[in-house]
Amino acid sequence: MHQKIVLSLLASAVVLTSGCTSVGPSALRSNRPAYNMAVQQTNDQELLLNLVRSRYRDTLYFTSVERIAATQELVRSVSASGGHTEARNHFGIEPTAPSVVRTVANPFSLGGGVSVNEKPTIFYAPVEGEKFVRQMMTPMNPDLLLLLVKSGWSLDRVFALGVAEINGLKNAPTASGPTPSYEPEFRDFRTAIRLLRVLQREQLLDLNKPADSEGIELRFADSAATRPETNQLKTLLRLDPAKTSYRVSVGGSFRSANEITLATRPLISALNYLSQGVEVPERDYEKGKVRRTTRADGQPFDWQDLLSEVFHVRVSARPPSDDIASTAIEYRGSWFYIADNDLDTKSTFVLLTQLMSLHSAPATGGPALSFSFGK
Repeated sequence: MHQKIVLSLLASAVVLTSGCTSVGPSALRSNRPAYNMAVQQTNDQELLLNLVRSRYRDTLYFTSVERIAATQELVRSVSASGGHTEARNHFGIEPTAPSVVRTVANPFSLGGGVSVNEKPTIFYAPVEGEKFVRQMMTPMNPDLLLLLVKSGWSLDRVFALGVAEINGLKNAPTASGPTPSYEPEFRDFRTAIRLLRVLQREQLLDLNKPADSEGIELRFADSAATRPETNQLKTLLRLDPAKTSYRVSVGGSFRSANEITLATRPLISALNYLSQGVEVPERDYEKGKVRRTTRADGQPFDWQDLLSEVFHVRVSARPPSDDIASTAIEYRGSWFYIADNDLDTKSTFVLLTQLMSLHSAPATGGPALSFSFGK
C-alpha cells in the first residue's frame, strides 16, 4: 500500500519536472532581447564617450562586440522519503492471550528542484589598424551621402554632418579638428542647407543620378521657380538662375554657375565637428582643460549657433534619470547625456552610428578579448 503511494508521488514529481524541458525556447525569448538591448546601449555609450573625449582632446578608442556565446544548463533533482512502523502489544500471561496491533506511519516527504545555470562568453575586439584609420580619414563618398538622402534622411542633416564646403560656402572647417580659438565660418552654409531642406520637404528639388550620365544631379521642379527660397539659394550658391538642373561634383570651391561642387568631410572630422556640441562644466574651462572659443568681439562663442537642431550633449554633476536621458556616460567627474526629448540630437546620433557602421573595418591582427560570466 505504502509502496504504491511512494511510486505515485515519484511519478508526480517526474511529471512536474518534465514540464521544464522547454526551458530553451523560454530562455531564448527572454535573453535574446536583453543581449540585444545591452549591445545597443553600450555601443551608444561608447560613441558618446568618444565624442566627449574629442571635446577634451583625449585619445579616441573604439571596440566592437564580435561575438556572444551563451550556454545554459538545466539541472533537475527529485527526492522522496518516508517510513512505516508496526508494533504488536501482548496483554495477558498466556501466549494465546489476545494482542493489540498498533501501527505508526511516518509521514512521507517529497522534494525536488530545478535550476538553470547560464554562462555567457563575450568577445571584444579593438577597432583599429591601418585600414580603419584610412577609412576614418578619407573624405566621405558623395554617393554615400546621396544614398542616405534617398533612404529618408533630411538633406540638411546629412549635409551638416558630411559636407565641409559647397560652392565656396564653408561649413565651419576649423571645427573639423580640435576646438578652435575663434568662431568658425558657417552662417552662409547653414542658410543654404536650410533652404535646401525647405525645398526638399515641399518636393521642389531632388538629388538623383541621371540616367544618361554619371555622377549626381540636383534638379529643381518647375514650380520651384516662383519660390523666394529658390532664388535665395541660387544667389548664395552663385548658380545660373535660368537653369533647373545642376551637376554635382567633388571639389568644394566655386567653379561655374552651371554646377555644384561639394567637399565632403572625413568621418573623423565629422566626429570632431559634432563634439563641439558637447557642453563643458565651467570649472574645466577655468582650469584650461577645454579651449573656450570666442567671437570677433572677444565674447564667448555659443556652439549652438552652429549646431542648434543638429547636436547638443548636456552636462550634469549628477547622473540623469532614465526618463531624462536616452544615453549617458560619466567622464572626468561629470555626467554627459543626450536628452530623451531632444529628437534632433537623437536623429543626428543615429545618423552618425550608421556612418560609423559603413566606414568601420573588421578588426584584424590580434585575438579578441573574451570575458566569461557565470558559475
